[in-house]
Amino acid sequence: MTEPALLGLIRQVRSQRRSQPDALEGERLRLENSLIEFVEEAWPYIDAAEYQPNWAIDALCEHLQAVTEGRISRLLVNFPPRCGKTIITSVCWIAWTWARRVRTFRSGPQVRFLTGSYSHTLALGNANLTRRLILSPFYQRLWGSRFTFRDDQNTKVQVDNSAGGSRLATSVGGTLLGIGGDVLVVDDPHNVAQAESEAERETVSNWWSELSTTRLNDPKQSAIVVIMQRLHEADVSGTILSGGEDWCHLMIPMEYDWRRHCSTSLGWNDPRGLDDDGIPLVEDGTARDAEAAVELDDRNGELMWPERFGAKEVEAIKVGLGPYMASGRLQQSPQPKGGGIFKSEWWQVWEGTHFPVIDLVIASLDSAFTEKQENDPSALTVWGTFKHPETGKTRIILIDAWRKHLQMHGSATPRLEHEILQLGDDAKIRRYKDTLWAKRVGKAWGLVEWTVHTMRKWQANILLIEGKASGLTVHQELRRLHFDENWSVQLVNPKGDKVVRALAAQPTFAQGLVYAPVKDWAQLVIDEMELFPKGRFDDATDSTTMAITFLRNAGLLPTDIEALAAEEDTVRHRPERRLRALYPC
Repeated sequence: MTEPALLGLIRQVRSQRRSQPDALEGERLRLENSLIEFVEEAWPYIDAAEYQPNWAIDALCEHLQAVTEGRISRLLVNFPPRCGKTIITSVCWIAWTWARRVRTFRSGPQVRFLTGSYSHTLALGNANLTRRLILSPFYQRLWGSRFTFRDDQNTKVQVDNSAGGSRLATSVGGTLLGIGGDVLVVDDPHNVAQAESEAERETVSNWWSELSTTRLNDPKQSAIVVIMQRLHEADVSGTILSGGEDWCHLMIPMEYDWRRHCSTSLGWNDPRGLDDDGIPLVEDGTARDAEAAVELDDRNGELMWPERFGAKEVEAIKVGLGPYMASGRLQQSPQPKGGGIFKSEWWQVWEGTHFPVIDLVIASLDSAFTEKQENDPSALTVWGTFKHPETGKTRIILIDAWRKHLQMHGSATPRLEHEILQLGDDAKIRRYKDTLWAKRVGKAWGLVEWTVHTMRKWQANILLIEGKASGLTVHQELRRLHFDENWSVQLVNPKGDKVVRALAAQPTFAQGLVYAPVKDWAQLVIDEMELFPKGRFDDATDSTTMAITFLRNAGLLPTDIEALAAEEDTVRHRPERRLRALYPC
């Protein structure tokens, strides 16, 4: 190679070496100045799913960046589930803040984060994702020289970096003594399955109160970010919104409702409520003018993220959650309950003179034993699953119910009820004679006798009893005296309080899967459930929710959407044993 050529090659290599740092520096500056762009670049290193840009994600990033830059000190974000809010807030935002060269109280690798959520496992998972992102080739290539993790404090719960920053993870119920943060991040403080429990909410409320008031390193400069889906009117978000403190509230419902149009202190507006020039059609909660009102009514119901959650997917989620939970978790508008968890119009009327062909008969007992009227009664409901004769879909029908104040045992009866069943072949005759006999001798029965009579009468397959004190005693007596019956007794230990259980059963009613005949005993159950939890009685309601939950958990009462999915997954025919009820309605 000639000397001029060699000199030219040397100049080219030197030029490339000079340009590479310049290109790297330009990429650093671009990402440090935009959390939105950082999230898009970092996503492949923490989530296998492809990153999907969306205006709601951009809005979240914009407000989190404003916290880092000191423009917001208190940020409350209400988002629907499964929209990436946790990964962005508890993982990407923290890593991005540490990457910034601009050092302020909330910006730079020296910032100390205190993060909390309802679950210790969730808190540790988010901490691990943060560590994974910072150690990724992407992050190390750009900011690996800025700081390292300290070996003497690098655990699942807490990581410290060489610049003085830290990320400490805690959870509801965990100790808060001796810990604090420059920035507090609260991500989903409530357990979805327990948010209706007053005791659970009180535990979270106490935790939140201590965290938000005593764990800030500098009350004047520290920031708090709360991000969650709404679960109850008295959840942490409800506490914040009713507290009078100045919070920036970013609220994005799955379906647009212009009467709850969101605008924030940053000047951000839900784009579904803007005109073609980007000017809000809503002013102070009302339509800007008559023309705007018409436009807004047309936009009501527009989806937040149709590319990810289309109309079909949203409808399936709403059906699965039920009206109350969908209002909170999807629309960020939990409705207060003064009764009305179960609406009477959700019950489907069975107008036939006979019950349908029944696949399975179960009875559900909410037990108590005392004759005093001021004490709780016992209630038993009997249910049958069946295939609807017109649609072929699985449904459930209430086929008997009673609520009585009973002692554990009553007097012996003069004749066995199975003798009554042998009097006549016609179902109506047997039903009539059985009813007369029960009325004549039933006044002397106790809880055990009435339960056994009902099980035999309907040839029930399973008796469910709640595994509480009185239920355990009834279970022992039935096993001792009637171990040879053709039905099994199962103790059930429901999770959560009565309201939690009711909300778990609510979607089954709201979807129109529950039938009842026009009978006084059926109306007793319907009326009690409509007033729950504000009514005088809740025993038939507890019995009902226990039965519905049992069938749902056993896969015996699928929703139409679940049934369709099952049909698509298999082509095998699985015949079911079918039992016809002996009695008309």
